[in-house]
Amino acid sequence: MKGAKGNRERMWVAVIVVTLATCTALPSQAQLIQADSTFAPESYAHSPRKALLRGALAPGWGQIYNRQYIKLPFVYGAIGVLAYSAVTAHSDYVLYREAFQYKAWQELVEAGQETTNPKAGFQSSYDEIAAEFGAISSRPLQSQRNNFRRSRDLSFVGIGLVYGLAMLDAFVSAHLLDFDVGEDLSFQATPTMGGFRLSARFHLGSSKGGGFTLR
Repeated sequence: MKGAKGNRERMWVAVIVVTLATCTALPSQAQLIQADSTFAPESYAHSPRKALLRGALAPGWGQIYNRQYIKLPFVYGAIGVLAYSAVTAHSDYVLYREAFQYKAWQELVEAGQETTNPKAGFQSSYDEIAAEFGAISSRPLQSQRNNFRRSRDLSFVGIGLVYGLAMLDAFVSAHLLDFDVGEDLSFQATPTMGGFRLSARFHLGSSKGGGFTLR
């Protein structure tokens, strides 16, 4: 039972990491525009604020607005996996919660501290678990109930993180839409007393003009 909990937590952590790495590694919209010479940025009134608002209204809408369709499978895939994890964890949580309540009261009845079990209707949940793992006391049932509740809550947190990451990616990508990512880059090696001095020269700024040069 502990292995299932650990696997679920590792799964949602891996989903978030992969989504983060993918969104940052995929080419920016500015690079895609420069690769497509038929696209004219001047004719496309783009707004980072609109990209952020769309991303907030629906996951992936900001990427659609930025025309970064390649990112959509990763956004929807991550949210889908985490949503499935949350649903299954909640189902297991309810099962173990009912089994724990039944068994805890039943132990009191068997100890003579209570005369009836008010949670007798949950016996089927306990029997389902006992059929798989054998007779089990209330303490491990309580522990597993807490574990599944924690996994469910973490899955919801993961969905929120992926949602927020998609919004941030849409906002940043919209800002970079007209950013100059051209190949105006040069390196220079200058001999010195101790060896060589390396320097890089590149241009930062908007593709519409302006910017500055670092060296």
